[in-house]
Formats: sequence, C-alpha cells, structure tokens
Amino acid sequence: MAALRHLRLPSYPNRPVPQFPSYAYASLVQTTLQQELQAWKAQSASSRGPPPAPTVISFTPAPTYTLGRRQTDPLTYDEHERLKSPLLLVAPRDERQKAKAKAGAYYRPAITSAPRGGLTTYHGPGQLVLWPVIDLHSPLHAHLSVRDYACLLEKTTIATLARLWGLKGFTTDNPGVWVSSRQSKTTTTTITSGKKPEERKIAALGVHLRRHVTGLGVAINYSTPVSGPPETNPWARIVPCGLGDRGVTSVCAELGLVEGEEAAVKDDLAAMWCSEFRKRLNFRPDAAQMLGKNTLDLDFLCSLGTGDEQMLVKASLID
Repeated sequence: MAALRHLRLPSYPNRPVPQFPSYAYASLVQTTLQQELQAWKAQSASSRGPPPAPTVISFTPAPTYTLGRRQTDPLTYDEHERLKSPLLLVAPRDERQKAKAKAGAYYRPAITSAPRGGLTTYHGPGQLVLWPVIDLHSPLHAHLSVRDYACLLEKTTIATLARLWGLKGFTTDNPGVWVSSRQSKTTTTTITSGKKPEERKIAALGVHLRRHVTGLGVAINYSTPVSGPPETNPWARIVPCGLGDRGVTSVCAELGLVEGEEAAVKDDLAAMWCSEFRKRLNFRPDAAQMLGKNTLDLDFLCSLGTGDEQMLVKASLID
C-alpha cells in the first residue's frame, strides 16, 4: 500500500466552454486537508490514532491572479481593471480536431490574495498546480526544515521536467525552476556569442506553513501562453513576482510544441511529479502500515465546490 495520496481536481479544456476548478475551490480543499492534519497533531500522543495520509492536490485553475504578501499596496483602479479585463483562452485540439478552427472563450480572471512571499503572479489554463499537504515533522518520513522542503519541491520539479521532456531545469537566487536559452531545445531564441544565457521561469514556487503543515507548492507552465498581447497572454498584464528582468516560459514554448492531448499530458505530468516527490520524501519502510484506514471523505470535498466542481475530485495512491 502506498503512503502518498494524490487528489486530482480535473478540468475539461476541450468542452465548447472549457471548465476549470476555481482557485478558491482548490484552496478550500487544501484548507480541509490542513485542518485534518492540524487536528491530529493537536491530540495527545497517547490518544490519537494513525496520522492522516500526506496528500498532493493537482489541478489546473480557472484564470486567477494571486497577490503575495509583498503586495502591500492595494491595486489601483486601473491595475484592477487591467487584470480583470477579458482574457481569451484558445482550447487545445487533439489529433481528431486539427482540421477544425480553433475554439476560444473569454474569461474574466479572478484576483485573490495568497499566503506566500512575492508580488503578483498568474495561475490558469495550460498550467499544472501541485500543492502537497504534508507535516514536515510527520512520523511517516524524515523531518524537513523549511529550506529542505523548498529544495524538495524544486528538485522534484527539475527531475520531472528532465524525465518527461529532457529539459534541464535549475534554480537561482529567486524561487522556482528556471531554464536557459542555451539549454532548451527551442530554436526560437538566438544567443549572441559571449552573452549571458537568458533565464526564463518555467515553474513557480510558493510555500506557506502553519505548525509545520504545508500549503501551496509548485505551478508548472505546460502550455500557458507566454507571448503575445494582453488579450491572450496573461503575463503581459503583470511583472511576474516583480522580476522585470527575467521572462516566463512553458514546456510547449521551449520544445516548439503547438498541439496535443493536453489533458492526458498533464495527467502524466501530475503522476510523474507525485512519483518523484514520493521517492524524495524518504518514507519509513512501514509508513503505509502506520496510516491505518483511509478515511478521506470525497463527498465532503466535492460539496465544497459549486456546479461541476462538486463532481471533480478523484483520489489515487502513489506507488
């Protein structure tokens, strides 16, 4: 039996009107799992039962701009209206749909505050968000410091990108995972001899902790638009995380990919990331036996959402 639980909040990008779970709904699911862990930790060691399973939530949210803790000044009216202006999302097409014209739909992005460092960033279609909810001092695995945990997220993401696509990710003084124009497989960028390679962020990282229980995590750009006008490119509306001298990229931009079975690809990406994360978490050999019966109430988690969100939660165990 596996010791890591994977909760998927599916999206449906190929429907006539693409559907995605809201960032607010994913946050409610995360909070519920955090409360489950906190309640267990609050009990005395002699009276509490088996610990809740460590969990990774994966999802692709509806368009959302999140404001970090460094965003101390409120948005001006013009800034607010720029972020909320309609964003055109073009639905990906699979092999059977390539002869058809591209379909698209307009969305008004949500704006919300997030308990992480940094300034403003974007989450939305084309991206895979992975939020582990674990106890850094759990009896199930090796204890982690905050820095250990941030490194775990980065190393897991770097290994996943390398295994799936051969991309060479790396870290810098700024959080997240980056790729270099000299390392990527894309041919769209030319490097002048002697010029420092351009660093582009392919995965963002944000962490929040309460009593050693984790929140937030990693957002990997798979096919998120990273060029073009603000009507279609969400990054053109902001300076991502306040780093004006560095760009944002995606797996598709780096590899020159245009079309594909995006839902299936992101399912593979989520499964690979969870597998790499589990390997690096250093579970005890008997961790699975220590968990006891899985008591996760999927019906309750579904009830936190609205409309189609109530039918979206899927759970699996990572071997």
